[in-house]
Amino acid sequence: METKTQKELEKAREYFYQLKLVECYNILRRYFDRLPFKPEKEHGEFIGMFIRVLSELGKKNELSFYVTELEKLEPKMGCPFITYQLAVAYVNTEPPQTRLAASLLERFLNSHPTGDFEVKAKMTLAFCYDSISNDVAAARKLIFSIGKVEDRSLQFLLETWKAKVFRDEGNFEEAERILNQLLCELKPEIDWYSYFTAKIIFIGLYLDLEKMDLARQLLVETLNLSKEKPLRTVKRQLTSIQESFTHYKNHGPMVFKLGKTKAVISYQDCSLDIDDSRPFEKLAKLLLVQKKLTKEEIIKALFDRAYCSYTDDSIIYYHIHGVKKLFKKMGLANPNLSKKGPYYEFQEEVQLVEEII
Repeated sequence: METKTQKELEKAREYFYQLKLVECYNILRRYFDRLPFKPEKEHGEFIGMFIRVLSELGKKNELSFYVTELEKLEPKMGCPFITYQLAVAYVNTEPPQTRLAASLLERFLNSHPTGDFEVKAKMTLAFCYDSISNDVAAARKLIFSIGKVEDRSLQFLLETWKAKVFRDEGNFEEAERILNQLLCELKPEIDWYSYFTAKIIFIGLYLDLEKMDLARQLLVETLNLSKEKPLRTVKRQLTSIQESFTHYKNHGPMVFKLGKTKAVISYQDCSLDIDDSRPFEKLAKLLLVQKKLTKEEIIKALFDRAYCSYTDDSIIYYHIHGVKKLFKKMGLANPNLSKKGPYYEFQEEVQLVEEII
């Protein structure tokens, strides 16, 4: 790659982190127009940045164009860096094609990439596993397999991912410690993307802890910071969180239809068939019926064995978080599920309907 292009790309990188997204776009657009004719390794290096700029500026048609071009190139060239780019593009389509992205990223990682490519691929694959099946264990394995990172922006993102993993496992204290430490150093003018990602995770953490006042305060602060910025996806995430506050007072009970061969949860306009092969769905079913369970009862019901605190506490935290996430997806803004003494108690109103299905 010629020196002039290298200098242009480094300028684009500077513009990106300075939140000068239009200036960044103008450089990267010229460079990525070469992609169908002259694919280069640097296209893979900058694809995440370019896709993020397209998303934040609302350039959906261009994003769709690059997905189409990459789909043509990937099978023809068999190049790992084209495979990686297509995976990143799939993650950022609307709706995200995370299963296709995960398959491509697994193949890319099997090609044994090194340096920043390996780090970026592992974080993107962790996102896919989290989105597809709330697989915290798989995300943890990927994130904590990443060693020392030289790139400062990637190190910031790695720390936000570690905080998210701890939060999803129910280790709220460690998640909060990491986020507080990170935000002491991280500012929007240093790295806006990592900053807003950390803030959104922090708001979610406060919601999990049922610290509604702190969550609302942090949400307002973050919304104000993003107000005049060209950050469409960030604002969309924050608006979605804001709507969960608007609907904080739930409307009507959950309805749980329990039959001989089928169990269905319904809330407002959403229904879900319970799959007993998924531990967190089976746990949701038990809590809806029994309302409270000890750790011993949870492990016995899910795995048919005795409880062992050394290994099972983190497993229980993980599945309790999965239950909360399930109920939130159904529209229950803040599921009243918490530990009280020896019990995990679900204190929402539930209408139990036993029928033959």
